Amino acid sequence: MVAHLLRLRFRLLLNSFTRSTWTLVSAIIGAAWGLFILVGLVAGMIALSYAEPVWVWTVSVLAGGAAVLGWIVVPLLLRGVDQSLSVDKLRIFPLPPRRLLVALLVVGLLGVPGLVTLTAGLSTTLSWLGHPVGLVAAPLAAVLGVLTCVTASRAFESVGASLAAGRRYREVMGVLVFVPLLLLGPIIGVAGSSLATISNDLPDIARTMSWTPLGAAWSIPGDLVLRRNGEALAKTGIALATLAVFVLLWRRSLAVLLVTPPRASGGSGSAKGLGPFAWYPATPTGAVAARTTVYWLRDPRYGGSLIMLPLLAVIAVFLASTGSDWFLAALGPVIAATLAITLCAEVSYDGTAFATHLSTGVSGVADRVGRVITLGLLSVPLVGVATVVPLLVLDRGEQIPALLGIGFGLLLTGFGVSSVASARFLLPVPAAGESPFKTPPGSTFTSQLGMYAAWLIVFGLAIPELALGIAAIALGSVVLGVAALLVGIIAGSIVMVVGIRQGGALLERRGPELLASLMRARGA
Repeated sequence: MVAHLLRLRFRLLLNSFTRSTWTLVSAIIGAAWGLFILVGLVAGMIALSYAEPVWVWTVSVLAGGAAVLGWIVVPLLLRGVDQSLSVDKLRIFPLPPRRLLVALLVVGLLGVPGLVTLTAGLSTTLSWLGHPVGLVAAPLAAVLGVLTCVTASRAFESVGASLAAGRRYREVMGVLVFVPLLLLGPIIGVAGSSLATISNDLPDIARTMSWTPLGAAWSIPGDLVLRRNGEALAKTGIALATLAVFVLLWRRSLAVLLVTPPRASGGSGSAKGLGPFAWYPATPTGAVAARTTVYWLRDPRYGGSLIMLPLLAVIAVFLASTGSDWFLAALGPVIAATLAITLCAEVSYDGTAFATHLSTGVSGVADRVGRVITLGLLSVPLVGVATVVPLLVLDRGEQIPALLGIGFGLLLTGFGVSSVASARFLLPVPAAGESPFKTPPGSTFTSQLGMYAAWLIVFGLAIPELALGIAAIALGSVVLGVAALLVGIIAGSIVMVVGIRQGGALLERRGPELLASLMRARGA
């Protein structure tokens, strides 16, 4: 069975290359790049052999531990990267768990990630060229470490298979993948600034990791070279015990998965009560607000648009730690500007469900007000807290009225502008159930230009409170700050009311046209 699955695996890989010329070209480029990296790795290991044994050991432990952690985390976050021989596809065959485990282990080792990891692990042998003991122990430890990588990955993936069938799991994992990308700048900045100080601590970090399942196997050759024979023996026991635990966990989860029918991704939950529909009055406006609240609570596309907000706070704190606290002081207005045009995509997110609004005869004003109420209940307290708390921490309490005026002015003005914009044009957005970060078809320069135009209009209409607020901060005037707060609330409210009325009238005129565009976009 092992040979059969191997032939099947390589046949699937070969077929994927022959589907199109571009796939084959991409594979060739990827192979060339991988070969280049491999040559560089071998050269690096040979160069490392001239370093002190403690540094060779440190690099081996840290790199090996990172490899094990990567094998565990990446398949959980990017589920579905290589599912050609997944348990979901093999469960229909009468395969005993033990034989299937051996077959999947061999397939995992001889797959592209397994071969790359095995080659990289064996290349660590070259770093012990000047030490015969390490030269003998390194390949054995590398094989043990790579087996740990594969079995740990499969064990965690099998245990999480039942969770991965649910949409919520995929949504959370999608967000977790996106967060490090957004924080890449601060991460690089912190790493660069602390590299000089942390380099002296790397051996201590490696020593701690070497006693964990992540680094135990990779520590054995270095411990033998450094004459820590007792530690090498103990870590061999840890590595073997870790491998045994992962194999047993994998076998147990395989046995369960092979007899458990696949679960539908949607699922049917039992609803209790009216939920958000009990929070609002039984009016058309209340119904729209309740339905929009349900979307904000359950639709990942709405939550995906909010993921930037905590990241803005993280970036603000990071900049403040480097001595530049202006972004932290302006965090409230920045969040307000971010949320100001969120409503521009409301009708686009509705999709064909927008037909409900048209068929029930909901007035355009009721539709606009209901959507503004939902976002307002979230954004007004958020902008207030994001403005007041940082200023109190920075001991700039006198700037609170001015920045509150700017924040609330931008927010209320944005509600009015978005109420008109979302009734005037549609934005390409991911379909329901898709990743909130997917780039949908039709995301053209024109649609992005519409968003930027809405932003410019918001800032243009908010010039009075912006001018007063900036003047209050520059002059240190509390009176001007209070004036900015009053102007921001009053002027912003006027723009919001006018925008809701104009947007409602526009929605009533263009409703059928918007629905037709939505149906074409969804292929309905």
